Amino acid sequence: MVDAPIRRFTLLVLFQAQMDGATELVIDPSAGESAGIRYRVSGLWHDLAPPPADVLPGVVAELKTLAGLPERIFPKEGDIDLAYSGVRLRWKVVIPMPDDICLLTPM
Repeated sequence: MVDAPIRRFTLLVLFQAQMDGATELVIDPSAGESAGIRYRVSGLWHDLAPPPADVLPGVVAELKTLAGLPERIFPKEGDIDLAYSGVRLRWKVVIPMPDDICLLTPM
């Protein structure tokens, strides 16, 4: 189970990317101290201020939970569709392999 601060952070990342008009969102849990969260707007990539490296695996775990993804099947694909702060967050989630990047696109 992911703790509440990780859930809030994950929802905030989805919200911010959606409000900025992102066409793609990438979360890389192996990024370490570099930008592990990036999103593309109008063809340009934007890095979120890097969270501590130990937060990124929790964000990916929360995305799996929100999208209802099974634990052992790869590649994983699912949808997130939920209300947050007066906005409907709608994202398609793809995780190609275990411990791999998490790719999200708006639905």
